[in-house]
Amino acid sequence: MKPVRLYGDPFAACGASSSLRSVLERCSERGFKPSLCLLPVKPSKGRGDGTIVLGGEAAGTVADISPELRARIEEAARTPAPSTAPLVVFAPHRWRQDMIALAGLEWPMACAVMQGGVDSTEATLTRVEAELRWAGTEDPAICGDLEELEAWAELPSPPAHGPVLHVGSDDPSAGTDVAIRAFLAATRGHDRMLRIVLPESANLGAIRLAALAEEVGGVDALARIEFVLGALSPSHAADCAAVLHPIRRLCAGDALAQLLASGRPVVATRWNATAAALAAPGVCVPVGGAITRGPDGLPWCEPDLANVVAALKHALVDAEKAKVIGMRARSHALSELSADRPSAPPRPMARPRTRPVVVLEAPFFELSSSSELSIDTARALARRANVELKLVPSGPFRHDLAAFRERAPGLDPFFARDPGEVDLWLSTGWPPRVQRPSCRSFAARIDWEYGALPTDLVPLVASEADRVVVHSQHVERTIAAAGCDSARIVRIPHGVDGAVFHEGAEPDAELVAWKGELPMVLFVGGMVFRKGFDVLLRMALEASRRGVKFALCLKAIGHDHHYAGFHMEELARRLAATPGAPPVRILDGDYSRAQLASIYRAADLLVHPYRGEGFGLPVLEARAAGVPVLVTRGGSTDDFAVGPGCVGIPAIRRSIELPGAHQGQPWLLEPDAEAASGLLVQCLQQLPALRQAAMAEASSVRATFSWDAAAEAIEAMATGTASAAVQKPEAVSILVSKKPTLVVG
Repeated sequence: MKPVRLYGDPFAACGASSSLRSVLERCSERGFKPSLCLLPVKPSKGRGDGTIVLGGEAAGTVADISPELRARIEEAARTPAPSTAPLVVFAPHRWRQDMIALAGLEWPMACAVMQGGVDSTEATLTRVEAELRWAGTEDPAICGDLEELEAWAELPSPPAHGPVLHVGSDDPSAGTDVAIRAFLAATRGHDRMLRIVLPESANLGAIRLAALAEEVGGVDALARIEFVLGALSPSHAADCAAVLHPIRRLCAGDALAQLLASGRPVVATRWNATAAALAAPGVCVPVGGAITRGPDGLPWCEPDLANVVAALKHALVDAEKAKVIGMRARSHALSELSADRPSAPPRPMARPRTRPVVVLEAPFFELSSSSELSIDTARALARRANVELKLVPSGPFRHDLAAFRERAPGLDPFFARDPGEVDLWLSTGWPPRVQRPSCRSFAARIDWEYGALPTDLVPLVASEADRVVVHSQHVERTIAAAGCDSARIVRIPHGVDGAVFHEGAEPDAELVAWKGELPMVLFVGGMVFRKGFDVLLRMALEASRRGVKFALCLKAIGHDHHYAGFHMEELARRLAATPGAPPVRILDGDYSRAQLASIYRAADLLVHPYRGEGFGLPVLEARAAGVPVLVTRGGSTDDFAVGPGCVGIPAIRRSIELPGAHQGQPWLLEPDAEAASGLLVQCLQQLPALRQAAMAEASSVRATFSWDAAAEAIEAMATGTASAAVQKPEAVSILVSKKPTLVVG
């Protein structure tokens, strides 16, 4: 069967949707196996501006779709296709060019991106056939035969308490010794079994491994380990709950592809040799380790035993999460790891150039700090014009090109499906990119607030990225402690847009009217534990109890995505309902930079009693706008929140437990809530002097922390002259349309 990906809305009452349905009905007769992408091309209800909302509801649906066609649509929506399959986009004329461009960015490996609905159904499928012939076929670096992968994909969901499967060898490169030690440590006190599949000739190896198990776990351990001699088959995984694959060296890539297709969560060593199969977010439970040399002198990755134990526990503790990881891995294997898939389009031809080529990779189509800060970086690089800039979007694709243009006018022409020859590739986002792209120099931005880096990222930061980019001394120390040579760490603080964030910006008129004669205390960030939101509420209550009058404005960030499900907004509502508490206003809409600057300018004091920050951009933005800040001392904001107009909250380190293994003990800062309450009272009592000091420092802050300075450091990396200095995100979402605010008090 010939693969094809159809991109559009099959339910809408329009010509493009009708063409899509017609093509879908004819696919099987012409020998095509269609995969249907349903994310795009859905006009928003209640809006007349033509905006396309990804994942939104269709404006209209076709009521007379037959049950047969509906079943075919559902089957195609469940059917994966190779990432290189030809892509046919069906979109109404009004949005066609944008949707073709967006689809191409979402599927950059597609051998061809074509417009659907302009020809007859037969002509469209004939064009797809031609593209497949011209494309030819290729095998990914790690792959399996599609029929074999499909046989593995037919396995039922993993049982909650089944055995753990390991594909082993008497050769140490398979990591079977690590698998035995990790399994016995992770399942101590349980009766779960470990099934080790060995080559048929590995009789002596099985005896040696049994002796190791007895040495590690005693005689009882042997009763929980089953050795199976023979070729790996789906039957070996049918009753298993998870797969343990802590290999030191990749020998058979087809086995890894098959294990991923099994639908079981795969605990696997992830480094450059396996990243081609394991780099996609959420397709495995990754294990890190140290890049070293095996007995034969060739490189391998020595798995970190503690990390393997923690990862296996994670894979076994929650059966429902395990199923999600397994299903994601199965879809990934069928889409990305099948042999004889259509060939990806050839790379752009090399051409003479006078400027270095810089790629910024980030989740540009979501509303997040990673996206916003990358947009600011791109603006500065584009304005300076010292490099040839290209933007590569990573997932998720939550918004469309029209929304991106509104947020970042003039940047969409810089998007590239394949940037060609690249001098510097700078990747941003979480989880970090772990597979090296095609480039002369690869830089990975790492943002981590918890003091000790997860062990599964060690191969990336210790050896695989040419540069590790951070944005604060706090994160720099964390990366260095994980084993990264200081010469490879580049630090650039975040910047502020001085034309927007300055002491002369117009205050938000609504907030000025709302607070009246009261001073306004502002909090900007997620209403979560790490941001110290509970400490802020304690400070507000205690300051009110001491008789200080003020208004509290809370600019919430990340409620709908990053912090959904665990923010503390309900506590803020309780505060507002408490007798004697200050009036509270919650702003939970999406704001442009200018709107956000006006919120800062309406404030008299920014309070940020955080426990963990990779940088703390709201604090820098407030300082640039001439607003005094009361902020935790001892963390990342010490880089820029000291001196006139800044008051520090004393804090101590507090060890915390996080899932997985880390390069040391993770920790956060614990601000002294009692001292912070007293400092809030003092700040409010001394506001005139504090504001005067903050206003006097604002221009200096803007000059020191500019996006031009960040861009200059990136340019230096691109030309190979950088010695040290860079950044990454964790800040304020600066968004577009302002939703109605919520007054709680």
